[in-house]
Amino acid sequence: MAAEVIVHGIGNLLGAPICKTALIEIPDSMTYQFTPQHRLHGGIGHGSRDIPAALVSENWSAFSSRDNNRYRQALIFGLWDLCMGGDQQWLHDITEDYTIWSFDHGFWLGGEGDWSSESLRKTGTSPWLYDREPGDLDPAVASARALRTAALAVLALNREAIRAVTASVPIEWKIPYADLATAADILFLRAEGVAERLTEAAAHTNFD
Repeated sequence: MAAEVIVHGIGNLLGAPICKTALIEIPDSMTYQFTPQHRLHGGIGHGSRDIPAALVSENWSAFSSRDNNRYRQALIFGLWDLCMGGDQQWLHDITEDYTIWSFDHGFWLGGEGDWSSESLRKTGTSPWLYDREPGDLDPAVASARALRTAALAVLALNREAIRAVTASVPIEWKIPYADLATAADILFLRAEGVAERLTEAAAHTNFD
């Protein structure tokens, strides 16, 4: 859940198309069981805006030509690299010409849901690599102008703003302060390299 809060906060700073979220109070009476080992508990939870007419897809480029998606995908790609995305899936609003949104960021920050100060330090400022298959993220489908805009937005991030985002993680979740502080520092240190990669990608895309 900490990854949800942090990625959403950074996405807001970048102006990325991420679904609106809110902290919600889960009553103790809700006992939904996801698996035999995982049961919903009462307390502070993380909720995401519902888009009724939505299509969830893992195919990154399926709707790139629709609406303003080439611009939106540039910002998502920057957010993905900066926040070390995982479990790629994209939400498309059918009523808005398949507009793309990023959502469900629980497996971001490079740990597949199990990140720590140590795992973040190992990632450090390195490019965020992953096994690329057909349909996976590729900046080549994005607008060059938007990729340059995303690069500038990433470079504009300052340490104080990033720390404010990590500090917004509810204390009830008992995330060690050291982990949150490390997350803020790593995100700040990653920014320059992410911006460079976005700028380079802008030189190789076929879309203005």
